[in-house]
Amino acid sequence: MSTDELFKTAPDEVVRYFRAKRSLPSFDWRDVAPQEHAFSWTVAKSMENDILEDIRSAVDDAIVNRVPFETFQQQLTPVLQQKGWWGRHVQEDPKDGALKVVQLGSPRRLRTIYWANTRTAHAAGEWERTQRNKRFLPFLLYTLSRAERRRKEHEGWVGIVLPVDDPWWDTHYPPNGWGCQCGVRQISEREARRLGWEDGMEGPQVIMRSWKNKRSGATELVPLGIDPGWASNPGKHRARNASEFLYGKLTGLTENRRRVAIKDIVGSAPMRAIVEQRLPKGAFLPVAQLGRELVEATGSKTSTIRLSSTSAAHILQDDPARQLTVQSFRDAISVIIEPKHAFHSRNSLVLLGIASGQWWRAVIKSTDKGREWWLTSFHRKSASKIDKALTTARRRGTLIE
Repeated sequence: MSTDELFKTAPDEVVRYFRAKRSLPSFDWRDVAPQEHAFSWTVAKSMENDILEDIRSAVDDAIVNRVPFETFQQQLTPVLQQKGWWGRHVQEDPKDGALKVVQLGSPRRLRTIYWANTRTAHAAGEWERTQRNKRFLPFLLYTLSRAERRRKEHEGWVGIVLPVDDPWWDTHYPPNGWGCQCGVRQISEREARRLGWEDGMEGPQVIMRSWKNKRSGATELVPLGIDPGWASNPGKHRARNASEFLYGKLTGLTENRRRVAIKDIVGSAPMRAIVEQRLPKGAFLPVAQLGRELVEATGSKTSTIRLSSTSAAHILQDDPARQLTVQSFRDAISVIIEPKHAFHSRNSLVLLGIASGQWWRAVIKSTDKGREWWLTSFHRKSASKIDKALTTARRRGTLIE
């Protein structure tokens, strides 16, 4: 499947899925739990963060600009070679401290990195689109792999028709292994019945096999026909994560997963709905997390910042030129997440930063004795007005250094 074909269906969802990931250095792919790949970006043997970010930047460019593998390889290879991340080297395994000869960069590794990340990002983006359209297209059809060499088990799944939310897709939503090029097609109930689906029909029996993770020593059960580490649906993990965060079921969510959930929510349809005033009065979304330093500086009891439909309406009314868009709200939110400056203003916090080449001034208000934060306003500002605001804050002693 060409890169152009891979991303033509859901580019926005694909890009958001990839960019929300947190970088996670690792020595071996088996060191990272399969479901964690839905939230973290990792490349085995890339313990140095700069190498990890170089590869991440190249994959991001490939996803956004539909860069073919040959160009990806040509551009990234000299960067990695210059930094010494190429060929076979001796590295210390952090698990046991032993020195081991390991394969760093190579054409084969770059192909694996490119394929695995573009395919899973595409799958997650497609899952979001599938959920959005399932009211009209409530079934999925497993389609034939485009690979030259096809796994016998995967060929046996071709033609399977099941409802979108059938649990079989939890483990069998492609890709289902290294190099797997199987796919799915979303179809109507009418087509599903024409292809043989009937009421009450269940998915195929899942036969499990034992696989020992030699890194952890644990024995895991993996569905027959699926490679270890691939028996998951990355888009569904992320959707469930965001849903649990949205409805306040935070128990068990790590700080990283909370951050990813917020980014997913900000990039999703509910965010657009709240800005376009299509949600009822009183509706709200969690849109950002306040940095740890600012939480400590304010004595807040939460880091979650919300945007209500009421506040969104007021923000839009305060814009006489009617130039605020969904992207404007997302720019303001990015400033809240990573502000350049912050200062107190009564029971509010003023955050200053740059997004899309423009200075923004965002205000968040604390309520319920620090148990809640709400985004109440934001405006574009010139550099001179930002300097003036900082001068005033320093004079009053309200600037948080």
